[in-house]
Amino acid sequence: MAAELEIQRGLYQALSALGLRAVDFAAQAPDGGSATPFPYVEIGEIIIRPWDTASELGFEFIARIHTWSRSASAAETKGIQGQIYARLHRQQITIAGQSLITLQREMSDVIRAQSGAFHGVCEYRGLIETA
Repeated sequence: MAAELEIQRGLYQALSALGLRAVDFAAQAPDGGSATPFPYVEIGEIIIRPWDTASELGFEFIARIHTWSRSASAAETKGIQGQIYARLHRQQITIAGQSLITLQREMSDVIRAQSGAFHGVCEYRGLIETA
């Protein structure tokens, strides 16, 4: 069991339960743009490192969650980030084979992409112990 895969699976289940279109990486159109219908959420990079104690095995991780919108303003992207914050920040998600100790948002940002879409990025930091 790879912890990274189980973290991704837990995030996907939590975000999909909100009714958000969640993907690991968006499908690409022939022109290089996104073929995934907007708005959507990408569960992107998961950076993981050991966080063992003398008696327990565990991991610290950073999960990057991207939000994409083609609305006329950044409001839709920020609203989606707010839904994600309410669902994840200091809340529980299921990570098979692991016990979640904490999960909290570390940062968020919204920028205008070259395509005109609004791109939001949030990073969530978590600590897990092997169950």
